[in-house]
Amino acid sequence: MSNTAVIVGAGIGGLAAAHALRRIGWQVSVHEQAPVIGPVGAGVGIAPNAVKALDHLGLGAALRDRGRRQDGLEIRRRRGTRLAGISGSDIERRYDAPFYALHRAELHRLLTAGLDPDTLHTGHCADRVTTSEDRATVGFDTPQGPISVTADLVVAADGVRSGLRANLFPDYPGPDYAGYTVWRGLVPAEQAAPLRIPPVLSETWGRGARFGVAAIDAGRVYWFACESVPEHAALEHDLGRLAARFRDWHDPVPALPAATPEDALMRHDVYYLRERLPGFVRGRVALLGDAAHAVTPDIGQGACLAIEDAVVLAAAIERSGTARGLADYDAARRPRTERMARASGRIGRITQTRSRTAAALRDAAGAALPSSLLLRGAGAAFAWSPPAGESA
Repeated sequence: MSNTAVIVGAGIGGLAAAHALRRIGWQVSVHEQAPVIGPVGAGVGIAPNAVKALDHLGLGAALRDRGRRQDGLEIRRRRGTRLAGISGSDIERRYDAPFYALHRAELHRLLTAGLDPDTLHTGHCADRVTTSEDRATVGFDTPQGPISVTADLVVAADGVRSGLRANLFPDYPGPDYAGYTVWRGLVPAEQAAPLRIPPVLSETWGRGARFGVAAIDAGRVYWFACESVPEHAALEHDLGRLAARFRDWHDPVPALPAATPEDALMRHDVYYLRERLPGFVRGRVALLGDAAHAVTPDIGQGACLAIEDAVVLAAAIERSGTARGLADYDAARRPRTERMARASGRIGRITQTRSRTAAALRDAAGAALPSSLLLRGAGAAFAWSPPAGESA
């Protein structure tokens, strides 16, 4: 009889875990609290480490078909002066994979396409979990009433505000506010075409604000705008306000909010897990993705680390069995992801500074970094590769 896994959360990490566990012969069910799994989100970057993870899962060809390869990464000042950058060819040569960008909904479709529809259960809100040495049970509120599902493994991939994490670790303080909010928008292909934006993932630094741009799939352009504001700040959901906020920044920054449909604008305050968890595993429950190690967007690794988690979890279980494999997963993932969570918070504080002096020092430090050093620095994330010897 096959081993069974219940995955809580049908985001990128949960769906990647479903693929990874199915590839080693497990039966999986994915339970999502949203009533419908639909196209949500804006752009997402898939760095070389995650490209290699998707290749390992047999999904690399679909990524290359749907995503847009980036010709480089760069940082600019608000007037347009280039501070630093890395070419896409250098990234691929050093880290054995390119950097892609695509709409998050396209990545989501890529991950759901290979799963049996009967695997996915919507409207299932997990509210409790119990675990023994060899089984775990999750309780769900569903449209049909409360249910319980027992399996050999429960994967808690239910996000930065994970209810299952709170259930397992009631004394853990939870996520911290990173000090800024992010507006995200998507410019349709027809409106994006006249702007002629190249496939270079770009971020521009100001004081207390940043603006990022990425040419993604199907001719569309994704952008984000970060603003340092108090937690829970009441800000008007208005593209005109954003256009005015960035009106004196270099082209094409001012044009992007103006070219964005109102229904394509989103805003989220940024939270991350600054405090270390006691572990990513309790009994037969494994935390994965943001539930385990939410990072800020400053390192572009949230989705990437979740896909890595899925690969490592399945590989460890295949190699060592479930109990030992879960311990190996915990030991392998915590040091890497905790470092990245802390680093993301520090980078966010530096890049979002409101201080004129601190911003000038930040820009000077960025301009002084040679491309070769910047490329080596990216290795903390990009150099990861899937465990050798497991199913691929």
